[in-house]
Amino acid sequence: MVKGNKDKFVLELGNDDNGQPKTLSAEETLQQMRRGFNNGSITFEYPFLWQEIKSEEEDEFTNIVLLNKSNNSIVKVSTQPCLVNTVDELKELVERDLKSMECEIQQSGMESFENYGIWDIIYITKEGLEVEQYAILKDNNLYSLELYTKNNRDQVAVKSFVEVIQTFKILKPVYKVDGDSYEKI
Repeated sequence: MVKGNKDKFVLELGNDDNGQPKTLSAEETLQQMRRGFNNGSITFEYPFLWQEIKSEEEDEFTNIVLLNKSNNSIVKVSTQPCLVNTVDELKELVERDLKSMECEIQQSGMESFENYGIWDIIYITKEGLEVEQYAILKDNNLYSLELYTKNNRDQVAVKSFVEVIQTFKILKPVYKVDGDSYEKI
């Protein structure tokens, strides 16, 4: 049963060993409320404050687009075939493309996550959007998780984004790449 008043939201979880109701704080309750995404190739969880939206720019490579109405941030997750073989080659290619689109690169670097090498880049588009992109290259498939914000790197949005990344798992490749061509598996 859910109880609430103006100051506090409490979710009752039954009774503890002393017969008293078990409860979670509002923050713990929000942490418990998560949704999952699984398309057979990738899987991850995201906080319930994010909701799936249809994007005008969706293409065959976009897996899901999430919106957080409380801070107007967007997360886009995509998978696409990648014809480069290393993250260094990918970094060079993407940075060149961003510069040609008049984007300002603020930070770029490599990180390790689970068994993946992740390239993390933060840049500002010419429209003023701040974008943080995590790129994972595995089996010639490029997995991109992008956070779009306009609030000077809103910490709540960044924390939620990191939570998505921490639950991200690659189940199997989406594309088979052969030379300059690819096919969906």
